[in-house]
Amino acid sequence: MESKSEVNVGKFVGRHLSQIKLMTRLLDHELESAKGAREVTLDRDLLENVLDTLEIFTDDCEIVSGGSRARAKVENKPVVARLN
Repeated sequence: MESKSEVNVGKFVGRHLSQIKLMTRLLDHELESAKGAREVTLDRDLLENVLDTLEIFTDDCEIVSGGSRARAKVENKPVVARLN
């Protein structure tokens, strides 16, 4: 039987996959508009928005799964300098 946190992560990811699907459709459209060219030109704002959406999605998944909290505790640990 799955634990409660695993079920919550699964439901969370399922609800938020629409954001990722939207981005894949957008990027697919950009590829199609390049008409088979080797290079694809993306607007900087568009690329920044795609990256922001991916970062938000991964951060939220880490928070729900508990991974980000453990990492945040390590990063926020104060560093004490020793004077010997």
